[in-house]
Formats: sequence, structure tokens, C-alpha cells
Amino acid sequence: MPTPRSLLGADGLRAVSPRLIPARYFAAIPGHVIALVLAGVCAWVALTFDGWWWLWIVAAVVLATRLPGLLLTPRRVRALGYLDREEDLVTASGIMFRSVTITPYGRVQSVELHEGPIERRYGIARISFSTASSHADGSIPGLPREEAERLRDLLTRRGIERMQSL
Repeated sequence: MPTPRSLLGADGLRAVSPRLIPARYFAAIPGHVIALVLAGVCAWVALTFDGWWWLWIVAAVVLATRLPGLLLTPRRVRALGYLDREEDLVTASGIMFRSVTITPYGRVQSVELHEGPIERRYGIARISFSTASSHADGSIPGLPREEAERLRDLLTRRGIERMQSL
């Protein structure tokens, strides 16, 4: 089935659901809270006790490590893409270090659909698949539930068809 051009991104791949952005932010809340508490404790100790000025640096480093996740999440999600072609599945990810993987359907050995509580809340799922090569395993996060089921069935069906023809 050809893909309508309106569904394809600039690189010709289908984009994952934009609902993956708030889902990733929501999933990161515990880490952000821990970082804020740790930075707050460091700041409080630095203010309260003399000679503990260096804890300001620790607090700044803790907060700075959380900043890329907050700022780059939307761009990282927009960099994810996939395309189910006639003979293979193309997946892509990465901003600076772009990774594009082409997996022939005949190499697919298992396909799984994953949904955690956060993903279910946002109506998305993740497909993961394994191949005959341990280096070619892959996953596609942030798929709308219906699309994830369609893709799971497609990978399974075409994988079986291609394996039988060998």
C-alpha cells in the first residue's frame, strides 16, 4: 500500500505520534523532581554552612544535566521515523548522529507491542522486533495504538511469508 505524501516527513519517512513528546515529559517527572530536590538541598547547605560554597557547583551541574532532556525532547521525537516498504522496514532516529536501519521482513523473527501506563494514557505504543542478527534488533516508539497493531500484524505476516519463500 503506497503511503500518501501528506503523511511523510521531509526525509520521506512516516513520523511517530506527537503525543510521544508529552508522554516523555511525563515519564521524566520523577527524575526532574529528584534533581530539583538534590539541587535544593545542595543550595540550602551552601547557604547555611560556611565553607560549603562548592555545593553551588554541584547544584548547577545537577540542574544542567536535566536541561538537555527538557530542551531536546521535541526535536528528538521529530527525528524518529519509519516506513514500511514492500520488501523491508526502514527506521530512523537521532539528531546529530542519525541512524537509518533497513530491516528485510524475512529477517524478522519476533514482533512485540509494548504499552506502559503512560503510553496507554496518551494512546501510543512501542513496537519492538528482533531479527536473525543480534545487531539488527529495533523498535519504533510513539506509534498510535491502531498503527502499532497494524505494523505488528504487517511485520508478522510479511516475515512469515518471506521465511516460507526461502
